[in-house]
Amino acid sequence: MSKGVPTLRYIVNAPDFNPDSGGAIFLHELVHALNELGETAYLWPMAPIFKERRRVRLKKVFFPPKFVRNPALNTPLARKDYLEDPNSVAIYPEIVPGNPMGTPNVVRWLLYKPGDQHPYSFTDNEMFFCDFEKADMPELTGGAPLLYLWKINRAYRNEGRTDRKGVCYIVRKGQKKPRIPETETAEAIDIDGMSHAQINDIFNRCEVFYSYDEATMYSQFAALCGCLSIVIPGEYETREDWVKQHVLGKYGIAYGSDPQEIAHARATVDQLVQLLEEKEQSGLETVKEFIQLTRARFAKQTA
Repeated sequence: MSKGVPTLRYIVNAPDFNPDSGGAIFLHELVHALNELGETAYLWPMAPIFKERRRVRLKKVFFPPKFVRNPALNTPLARKDYLEDPNSVAIYPEIVPGNPMGTPNVVRWLLYKPGDQHPYSFTDNEMFFCDFEKADMPELTGGAPLLYLWKINRAYRNEGRTDRKGVCYIVRKGQKKPRIPETETAEAIDIDGMSHAQINDIFNRCEVFYSYDEATMYSQFAALCGCLSIVIPGEYETREDWVKQHVLGKYGIAYGSDPQEIAHARATVDQLVQLLEEKEQSGLETVKEFIQLTRARFAKQTA
């Protein structure tokens, strides 16, 4: 860093670490990646997005819950006095309204399209980054740079079972789509809310996985387990349009149940593994660019 330019302190506002929540994983992984790259980064516990019942609030006052972190990650907690430091940069996902930490500099990391799932309220002069292009709001951000941290989840593997049968599915952010008959039978398994170990077992037992959510990584996980992975279309006219916004869908996944799509999914699983490995490495490059861009903006303001 050039002489006279202050070191930035990054403070990521995140919920408890949850191995089943992509957003929580990304936020904690960002702190880890920044620290591993020689920066100074911390976590700050996120307040509940939804209003809690009075009993729950009182319980937290008298028995404050311990903030959950992943011990495998380098994610220290920030001190309260760090929040007011002019060299501190708050990093919020799009679901956090305003600037509750009161930090002088604000980065908004768009992990999903603002307004699609939750209302949003941003402050003036924020700096924007997005996890993928569909999450961006160019009319507001001017075109946010990409920032992502894909990781291959080692919990998922093809166990080579020969007795596969049945269907499993997930809804998540696809709750507005009409249901298809294949997922509405009594035997179809809804994996929403299950642990990775449970889902890995189901992916290895079932023949087909349907995802109403067109952006979830569970589509890739199913393919890695040898389960035919089908995304239920609805948001895009064609596979090409979908892949432009979801590059990890390029291989190993069918966009709809057309026989050509299914043949493509089966024939390209090995290429999916290679793509995931490449994406994991390129994610670190987006973090490096994030560091450069935030230094250029906020270090000038606080120098």
